[in-house]
Amino acid sequence: MSDVAAAHRELIRLAACMAESSTIVLTSAGQITDDEDLKMLEWISTSIAALQELTGQGDATLLQDRPHRHAIRNFLNAIKGGALLLTEGAPDNGLDAAGPAARAAEEMVAHSDAILACLDEVKQGAGQA
Repeated sequence: MSDVAAAHRELIRLAACMAESSTIVLTSAGQITDDEDLKMLEWISTSIAALQELTGQGDATLLQDRPHRHAIRNFLNAIKGGALLLTEGAPDNGLDAAGPAARAAEEMVAHSDAILACLDEVKQGAGQA
């Protein structure tokens, strides 16, 4: 995916998938009994909004900008880490480990990995380390 425009389209698609999965995860707040995991839901929500803003910018060439990619990575790390903490804490945190929110959190981890791979391809295509 060395074509930056194609990478940008894929990034937007994956970010939309991430937002859809996060909606399911965020609705689990009523199930969560662990205060720290409830705070994690807030971090996930904030990070999803920031990711949507960064990926929704119409200029695909921004992906060639290292600080822009780094900012996206930071939010992805928060989202992925939060999703992993929620699923790893289930069912002790009140989340049904086999329920829709846990499955959606696992999807968020997969979407994060796919977005990171997309960013890596852009970085390699730009010849940056």
